[in-house]
Amino acid sequence: MNIGDRLREERNRLGFTQQDGAKAAGVGYTTYMAYEAGRSFPNAEALNLLHAVGFDVLYVVTGVRNGAALSNEDSSLLADLNQVDEKGRTLAVTTMRSLLDTYKRLS
Repeated sequence: MNIGDRLREERNRLGFTQQDGAKAAGVGYTTYMAYEAGRSFPNAEALNLLHAVGFDVLYVVTGVRNGAALSNEDSSLLADLNQVDEKGRTLAVTTMRSLLDTYKRLS
């Protein structure tokens, strides 16, 4: 399996389309398609942006899963969170913390 295959696998794991992957990597659609086809490779900046939305970049580059990688559900939630503006992110984090505090008190 090559970098393009692993990139596609990560994109699918997160439930992203190729257009989502391109946007997340900060590149055009045809450039992203070339990444997955193995005709070119993402640079460090693109990999950093992909990491920020939940891609396991260590796996994409080396084929070795990051032991600290999140579950598919957690990665998907984090990816969604990273795609909203600061106001939405603040609302989501505040709501989640409140729910968790309530749950801990009731447990």
